[in-house]
Amino acid sequence: MTIYDIAKEAGVSASTVSRVINNRPGIKKSTREKIESILKVYNFSVSEAARGLVNQTNRMIGILVSDIRNQHHTEGAYMIERHFMKKGYCSLILNAGDSDESMAECVRILSSRRVDAVVLIGSVFQNRCVMNAITDYMPSTPIIFQNGIFNLPNVSSVVSAEDEGTAEAVKYLYSTGRKHIVYINGADTPSNRKKAAGYSNAAAELQLDEILYNTDGTAKNSADVTEMALAEHPEADAIIYATDLLAVGASRRILDDGKKIPEDIAIIGTDNSPFSTLANPRLSSIDTKLFELSEACSSILEKTLLNPGYTENAVIAPALVLRETTSQ
Repeated sequence: MTIYDIAKEAGVSASTVSRVINNRPGIKKSTREKIESILKVYNFSVSEAARGLVNQTNRMIGILVSDIRNQHHTEGAYMIERHFMKKGYCSLILNAGDSDESMAECVRILSSRRVDAVVLIGSVFQNRCVMNAITDYMPSTPIIFQNGIFNLPNVSSVVSAEDEGTAEAVKYLYSTGRKHIVYINGADTPSNRKKAAGYSNAAAELQLDEILYNTDGTAKNSADVTEMALAEHPEADAIIYATDLLAVGASRRILDDGKKIPEDIAIIGTDNSPFSTLANPRLSSIDTKLFELSEACSSILEKTLLNPGYTENAVIAPALVLRETTSQ
């Protein structure tokens, strides 16, 4: 059934059917109800492709995540997708991979799909390849960057002040008498570099020895690196991890080595993810406010879609959530 078939059966013009489908005013209640009844009988569905040709919009949002196995990023994608689904948009979510080139290629793919806007989730997209791809393929498409920044006229951003969150964790541990605080970082990303900078700044301010180790971002490697750090620094009495996953991955190794948490070593993770409440003992964590980040991204992008050329940059302050790994 086409819109013309529906119009013929209802005894009205095709434009009247179109106004009903698009929920436009100016249609008598009885006429609207008659048309809606016929649409329901025939399970009529609007062709979004055809509508896009007329309205110059596909009602589609492109969402890029580097790794769909990363729960923190996919949670953000889920929240934003749900928001725009309620607004009548369909989302195309791409797994962009871990190379700069593959991320840039996904930008090109979204451009070819004529999406109305793009969401970049995660600081890993903050690289020159992606920035160049946006400039080349999507110079006027509204883009929102969750936890990253591009100095481009069509890109808005919402970032978590992760450096401040990490610094707050260091200062809290220091206030409880911990003087040898280790920082275990994740994979090399702009986000993790910012967290490490927050640790270094706080350590310098408090005149503490800086004890910083890097991992590849996996739980297994975190356990190995933690074991090495404690062997090289037996005086360590607290550890902050760049993610909750790293903290949970290492906590079992710490306990197996005969140390008590938090009596011997206090532990703080980052993200306040479900891992933090499922861990035993329950993990204290720096809450980077994923919900607020995603809400802000959705709100700003919605404004941009309604007002072409509008951009906004926002910063969300983290909060320290204390649980069993820091209390005695």
